[in-house]
Amino acid sequence: MIDPATSAGLARIAARERDVMHAYDPGFIPEGSDVAHRGTIVPNVDPLGVAIPEGAFVVTPHIGGGVAYARDGALAIVDGELRARDGGAVLGFGVGERSKLVPLRVDPYDAAQGRVANARIEADGTFAYARTTIDPRTGERRAENVTVGRVALARFPAGTQPTRIDARHVAPPTGVRAEVGVPGEGGFAKLATRSRDLGRVDIIASLEKMREAYVSFEALRAAHHVRGGTEKTAMDLVK
Repeated sequence: MIDPATSAGLARIAARERDVMHAYDPGFIPEGSDVAHRGTIVPNVDPLGVAIPEGAFVVTPHIGGGVAYARDGALAIVDGELRARDGGAVLGFGVGERSKLVPLRVDPYDAAQGRVANARIEADGTFAYARTTIDPRTGERRAENVTVGRVALARFPAGTQPTRIDARHVAPPTGVRAEVGVPGEGGFAKLATRSRDLGRVDIIASLEKMREAYVSFEALRAAHHVRGGTEKTAMDLVK
């Protein structure tokens, strides 16, 4: 049976290893806040790929109910719905709507007919695509722009440390509410389009913290070994 101190030491090593392994994962939330840093934004050819502004999050449904917040901007259309890389829906506001967050979906008829082309996310969060149609009389192919809605952004009050839910989602601390808006308005910065975040884990700091976790564990093992030897000696003397 592993004693609690040894189990905790192994858990610390595992957590530090996970941070190192996901150092270049743009949506990963590090387990150790002491290795988090600002991400570096680089170009990306994907028209649905965006980099989320510093201090902001996209909004997604939470499995346990309510919503959660994420920073992965690698978005895609899956079954007609705009989703994050982990499969969760990306919430936003429909055209002319600002009071209710909803999943952003292309027109189901367009999706069924294969008429969705050039889907993209714009800097102000607009999710749009080109609807392609063919004139039955002339056979001429035409395209018209269709706006689905705008991706919502959320942020927490200054100085708030979000609570980590899992590797990709956070929540505000108890009693704190997120402010929700759209890119480019209400103090929210615009999205960096056709871009990606290189990750928010400081690889040098995370490697150092992992080394420290191993050193601490080896010291703990040595202490247990010495204690075990002392107890054995004492028992031998009693005998």
